[in-house]
Amino acid sequence: MHRFKKSELLLAGTIVWIFLSRVLQGHSTLELPTSDNTPVTTAFGDAAASIRGNRTKSAAFIYFFNPIRATINGFVEAIRTVISVPRGNSVIPLIGWFGVVAIVAFTVYATSRLRTALLATSLLLACGALGMWQFTMDTFAMTFASVLLSLALGVPLGIWAGLSDRVLKILTPFLDLAQILPTLVYLAPLALFFLIGSASATIATMVYSIPIAIRITSHAIRNLNQSPIEAAVSMGSNTKQTLTKVQLPMAKQMIVLGINQTVMAALSFVVIAALIGAPGLGKPVIEALIIRNVGQGFVAGFAVVFVAILLDRSTSAAAKAQESFIPPTPKTIRINRIKVASAGAAAIVSIILSRTVLSLAVWPSSINISQQVEDVTNSATEWVTTNLYIFTVGFKDFISNWVLNPLETLLAFSPWYLSFAAFIFLALVIAGPRITILAGVLMSLMVASGLWHEAMITLTQTIVATLLTMGVGILLGIWIGRSERAEKLLRPFLDAGQTLPAFVYLIPMLGLFGPTRFTAIATGIVYAIPVVVKIVGEGIRAVPATMIEAATAAGSSVRQIIMKVQLPAAKKAILLATNQGMIFVLAVVVIGGFVGSGGLGYLVILGGSKPDLQGKGLVAGLVILLMGVTIDRIAQASAKRV
Repeated sequence: MHRFKKSELLLAGTIVWIFLSRVLQGHSTLELPTSDNTPVTTAFGDAAASIRGNRTKSAAFIYFFNPIRATINGFVEAIRTVISVPRGNSVIPLIGWFGVVAIVAFTVYATSRLRTALLATSLLLACGALGMWQFTMDTFAMTFASVLLSLALGVPLGIWAGLSDRVLKILTPFLDLAQILPTLVYLAPLALFFLIGSASATIATMVYSIPIAIRITSHAIRNLNQSPIEAAVSMGSNTKQTLTKVQLPMAKQMIVLGINQTVMAALSFVVIAALIGAPGLGKPVIEALIIRNVGQGFVAGFAVVFVAILLDRSTSAAAKAQESFIPPTPKTIRINRIKVASAGAAAIVSIILSRTVLSLAVWPSSINISQQVEDVTNSATEWVTTNLYIFTVGFKDFISNWVLNPLETLLAFSPWYLSFAAFIFLALVIAGPRITILAGVLMSLMVASGLWHEAMITLTQTIVATLLTMGVGILLGIWIGRSERAEKLLRPFLDAGQTLPAFVYLIPMLGLFGPTRFTAIATGIVYAIPVVVKIVGEGIRAVPATMIEAATAAGSSVRQIIMKVQLPAAKKAILLATNQGMIFVLAVVVIGGFVGSGGLGYLVILGGSKPDLQGKGLVAGLVILLMGVTIDRIAQASAKRV
């Protein structure tokens, strides 16, 4: 008896699905006008109104939420008072711009080297020249506060998880959930309980950053060389002594790397947290997106990029500074101490000057090139959209007409029960019965929410963006996997791509494609490609050399080696890249509600601005979560079954 292959079952199921969708198109789509609520969204809206009404009466708020909000808000405002906003009747902050530049230069120099300090100083001055000094300092304050609080919780939990299998097992589901949950989903619920402003933005940033600190710290503790640890135990060291004298010093470099990643995650989220009132560079970015001013958006976007590069290079340089195992000579130590002390003295003098000289306290208004940058950007955007029409509007229309619209018709305008059944069948073939049951439960909740139609619109954009991402990502991944020169060439771009906040990518895409669905898709592609390329490249490099040598000896061409040997052998890595790519894409596509993508992201944003639709926005965020978990679990199960 013929046993059907997985590919044959998937093809047959898809054909049946397409045929039935044509016959039943437009029936039972669960499409709902934007201004209307469902029973579920109404219930959530009523609950939100009740929470708002009891903020001053409920014991939970009086003794828990409000004190937390007041404490964190006070912490953030204290930092802002030092470097950003004047205190009391003063017209300048505690430390003026010249003092801040000196502190950054000294800190980076003391922890890494002179060249990195000069780079950091130049980038900081460039933010001021763009007219973004105040916003930049607010971003620094928010990031600094969030990182300190995240590390205060994340590092101890990471150490605990590194020492205890039980703790790691308990934390893992929460860490996985935080990884796949799009950032936009955090904002509305936290703003509901902690109000909009610095406190809710800081807490949201912590929720996003703490899992990274936990994972890397735990990994650092668990992957240490066991010989020194066993030697310490055999010499009578207790658990505390072994941890503080052996394990933590050995894991220091990896923990510093974890700090770097936590800083970058915090910065990425602080920009987006402007949606709930966070001060900083996210505010001008959002304003530019709302009024569709690409030039203005580029000015703020450049400042975000400069801050991201500054923080990344500074913290990563500090991590690399720990790599040398050759002890310095006493003379070298003495010279280094003199240099650092001299730099510290110069920084103190600079701080004093920034307190006494007005031009060194407040950034000079005469040093401002924002208008020139805005004009050049708008002119360049107009030239590109006019002269490269075929590569912008032409490509957008081609993808929209031949890929996006047909898929949206299949997913969003078929009867909901038909798409539901099709997804169940696909999950069963791809991931097995256990995951299919989970997917069925999660999708049932999506149907019950009444936002199935909007979910399918978001899923359509996510699938199209993922397909395009994988098309480019696999080609580039093969290239860097087979060529060390290509890997060295692309590595800076891949690292930069993973460093920048996703929000920033919306600005150039808005200029190229206008406020359309494809803008969100293009942004998702650019944001997800670096992680896909890196994973595919690692998979290609991991293929045993003996397999390639055998194929070469048998007379295979380069194309045959890639198609018949390397890609099949790297199948697990490609599936993992697909999973990660889709999660990254989903996180950006929902943010695309700002630029006309519609779907669930638009409802989340709309719910934050219209009280009568707040329940709908909250439910839309929940549906995004359900969709993300469903996609992640099916993709992971598929990779494990290969």
